[in-house]
Amino acid sequence: MDYKTDSRTGVAEFVRFRRDPIAYVTELADRQLDVRHLRFGKRHVYLVNHPDIVRDVLITHDWNFIKGRGLRSSKPVLGNGLLTSEGELHRRQRRLAQPAFHSTRLTEYARTMVDCAARMSDDWQNGSDYDIHGQMTRLTLEIVGRALFSADVVHEAADIGQSLTEALRLFIALNSPIAQLVSPIRRWAERRAMRSRRKLENILGKVIADHRSAPDKYDDMLSMLLGSHDDLGAGYMSDQLLLDESVTLFLAGHETTANALAWTWYLLGQHPEAEDALHREIDRELQGRRPSLEDLSRLQFTAMLFREALRLYPPAWVISREAITDYRLGTIDVPAGANLFLIPYATQRDARFWEDPEEFRPERWREGASAARPKFAFFPFGAGTRVCIGENFAMMEGVLLIATFAQRWRLRLRPGQNTGLWPQITLRPRHEIKVQTEARSSSAPDMRLDERSSNEAPGRLL
Repeated sequence: MDYKTDSRTGVAEFVRFRRDPIAYVTELADRQLDVRHLRFGKRHVYLVNHPDIVRDVLITHDWNFIKGRGLRSSKPVLGNGLLTSEGELHRRQRRLAQPAFHSTRLTEYARTMVDCAARMSDDWQNGSDYDIHGQMTRLTLEIVGRALFSADVVHEAADIGQSLTEALRLFIALNSPIAQLVSPIRRWAERRAMRSRRKLENILGKVIADHRSAPDKYDDMLSMLLGSHDDLGAGYMSDQLLLDESVTLFLAGHETTANALAWTWYLLGQHPEAEDALHREIDRELQGRRPSLEDLSRLQFTAMLFREALRLYPPAWVISREAITDYRLGTIDVPAGANLFLIPYATQRDARFWEDPEEFRPERWREGASAARPKFAFFPFGAGTRVCIGENFAMMEGVLLIATFAQRWRLRLRPGQNTGLWPQITLRPRHEIKVQTEARSSSAPDMRLDERSSNEAPGRLL
């Protein structure tokens, strides 16, 4: 297949990309470019914006690609966790961690999610202002601590959040051309990254020690990792790998969902008609009780609007891979060592695959509607053997938390905000998203389906 491409040469183009990456990749969607080739000396970067190439890289020819330079540079913080490991080590670690996300454990996870959200909802005051991104970060941190580690990390939330923010900044510093070329700058950034890692190790080390001292006390992800054994005979997970996986799951397990939820509230604050439809569904389906795992199939519009937020603001806005050997990309010869950036943010806003792509339209997710789109026009969790291990966990968490808060509150965006985007490894808001709480009382159940989603019900969430 011939893809629509263009090429840019010189350091100035790399600088333009790094200075405002969102504007740069949006240009691909606006021009409906499939590939943009950037070249500076021997360095080749390919920005990819076509579902067929996404499929080829992540699934068909995934054997020919490893994680990109950005995630490899995160090893001073994440070690050899699932996000950074490769080959047989990654396959083994994933086999050991997978049972923690099995469907049989979702009921207890769901209960923990709703309990934590209800406590935060109870603490909110009517008419008060909150930074919703900060609130969702604190909440998802508590959830991942309790659900996966049986640990109360609320009191350490500030230290963990600070360490994560510092780590994200250092990932960028480690990937800068200056750091790659100037060893003292790279070593300085690596030392700072290790300090962030040590803060996390201190917190998680205590949790791991507590689990080891009382193995019969816990039944969570960490206890499963401690007791897991590779069926292939490779033995138990080493202490170092156990810590690496704990750090990875602890951070990745709350950062991405917090961002997705913050952008969901941001979008709902601008679309009162969608918020009204959400409240009607919640009042009708929950009848005033807390949501549970069994309600996921009923909360159809809630799931639709969360997916639409993931389309517009994918937390993993770019997915990087590096070619191991020379690779043929349509009519393009990609040399070994080249970096490919697959860009959900661009593909999920390309008018070839989405009608009115910049509009927030949850009804896109009616059952059957996706049949008209290429499969990989939407890939916020990646795909293939390295698809996000916590995808179902995150989707369940998003729907249940939205429903829990929306039962009691409307969140009004404060006027005059300049939220902005901070596109690092994840897509964070650059500034606070300030909302004001407005208490609501559940109205009598409205048995009518929302008119925009009544023709077709969305498919299963999980």
